[in-house]
Amino acid sequence: MSVLKRHSLLFFFILAFLLSWIVWGVDAAEARGLINAHIPSSLAFWALTAAAFAAAGLSGGWGAVKELVARMLRWRVSPAWYAVALLLFPLLCLLTAAPYLAFGGRLQPGQDLPAAQLPLYFLVQIPLFLATEETAWRGFALPRLQQGRSALSASLILGLIWGVWHTPLFLTPGQFQEHMPFLGFVAAAVGMSVLTTWVFNHTSGSVLLTAILHAVTDASIAYSGVMRSGPALFWAFVGVICAAAVIVVLVEGPQRLARGSAAGELSAAAEVRS
Repeated sequence: MSVLKRHSLLFFFILAFLLSWIVWGVDAAEARGLINAHIPSSLAFWALTAAAFAAAGLSGGWGAVKELVARMLRWRVSPAWYAVALLLFPLLCLLTAAPYLAFGGRLQPGQDLPAAQLPLYFLVQIPLFLATEETAWRGFALPRLQQGRSALSASLILGLIWGVWHTPLFLTPGQFQEHMPFLGFVAAAVGMSVLTTWVFNHTSGSVLLTAILHAVTDASIAYSGVMRSGPALFWAFVGVICAAAVIVVLVEGPQRLARGSAAGELSAAAEVRS
């Protein structure tokens, strides 16, 4: 147990990858006709939840589990950060698409996610991201990565891991990532990781706010088509995400990605049990 407490983050990453990749590996093999077996691919996301709570419970006991749940339920934050979570990525998609359209490019908004389906999408995806990815990556991993590291370093490490975690989806026919440049996707994940840490550290470590941000990000990408309308638009969008992340680092500072009044909120976000 003492070894587990010292290496709880490594234990979480190993368990998260192992469980998720088993699910997605079976899914990819079935889709390619290599095996006749099936595991619902959505279980890969719930595997993250299992890994996060297992690592928290085994390394920090009930106190660490309660701390993780408290992050999931933390909703009393400044309304300004709800606005950031809701508007940031629609704005980034617009900033990418507008010049593209102005120079004669073509987009078909709603092709992957019609506008009529957006309310149902948010109703389903916000709770899903809250209970799975964001609880794991931000609720459990990010505060521990920020111990002894700058917020920027923690975000870059987590973004790289987060991007690579999606690898099996690039090998599975029919997935959103199937024909996407892998390195570009990982770069976008790293940029988004910085932006998500920025929101997380300004909201006392609220997983709910990062879940809203995540759901709105995916909805904005799917509705606008900025990642599936050709290489030029794809790489332009990756560049816009990374540029936004750089601006946040320059304005807020790499150490905390939060200045001024956010310092108190950040101290709460950084408090974790083993």
